[in-house]
Amino acid sequence: MKVKDLMTTNSLKYCSPETKLHNVAKLMEEGNCGALPVLDKNKKVVGIVTDRDIALALAKKHGETAPKIEVSEIMTKKVHSVHTDDEVTYALKEMRLNKIGRLPVLDGEGKLKGVLSLHNLLSQTTTNPKLEIGQLKSSEENILKTIIALSDRYSTKEKTKAKKETPEKVLEEEEIW
Repeated sequence: MKVKDLMTTNSLKYCSPETKLHNVAKLMEEGNCGALPVLDKNKKVVGIVTDRDIALALAKKHGETAPKIEVSEIMTKKVHSVHTDDEVTYALKEMRLNKIGRLPVLDGEGKLKGVLSLHNLLSQTTTNPKLEIGQLKSSEENILKTIIALSDRYSTKEKTKAKKETPEKVLEEEEIW
């Protein structure tokens, strides 16, 4: 299955590096999303800003200068992305290896066409059982492998036993839900 088949395109929100944080928060609320791609004047992705980025920036600045903070001050500049014709398994691998839950989706010219999130994939997998991306026994990339990687993305502790084992082994030994 291709990324273009599962990406979000409806009410796609994005911002510029000059956008103020309070406006970014409003855009996230309107789009019901937790991340926005940051586009330059040529509509190319130059960064990504998340709700977590905003919260941490405000905590560091104690909220005093919130109306003055621009996205360029806090955005992540190294953006991992996928293309519309990439396989979903490739997108899952990118999410897992880079411990990210959202990927901007680009066309052949590098322009934003959508966003693929772990939420998109989970929703599609649970509503369409024929999709193989959720198969836990698959040796390919799957949602469970990605979730396990993302669950530890902010941890500074050593890798736990569960991360060294396969997702199938973790399911046998631990109750995940």
